[in-house]
Amino acid sequence: MVMKKYYHHKTRRSTEPSFMFAGGIAVLNNFENMVGMSKSVELIPDDRMIWDEDEEMAQLCFVSTSGLIKEVNSLTGEFLSQYLDESVISVVTEVQFSHLRPVVAGERLIIGIRISEIIANQFTFRVVIMKDADKVAEGTVKHTIVSRNYLRRKSVENI
Repeated sequence: MVMKKYYHHKTRRSTEPSFMFAGGIAVLNNFENMVGMSKSVELIPDDRMIWDEDEEMAQLCFVSTSGLIKEVNSLTGEFLSQYLDESVISVVTEVQFSHLRPVVAGERLIIGIRISEIIANQFTFRVVIMKDADKVAEGTVKHTIVSRNYLRRKSVENI
């Protein structure tokens, strides 16, 4: 699959986000200027994104909803990570997604994401996927910012 940066709105202001930790949860400061930041990328879905739950439908090469969601989650995570300190990471904690029209692998799509809300350590992205002038899918993705050390400790506790 091919992904290209398409355009990017609203640049980051000089006030950098800063982080404090409370029980492993990152508490962000100076981040309100990030609301409204957006990015669009071109995506050309390939065979890895084919809906293969039905043999006949797999032959038609339709793009799966789960494949689109995976791309959106990756795009929003990469977008957010460029603004995060190395001591924290964003974790997808909620996805609401509507796949509105069928798409065949190989068709050019545009994925648009925008930070629509920030509450404490949670960033909500509004997402739209377009094929030409037609809306293919839309939804929201919520990322929670957490301490990497907190996640490391939790993984060791479960061993």
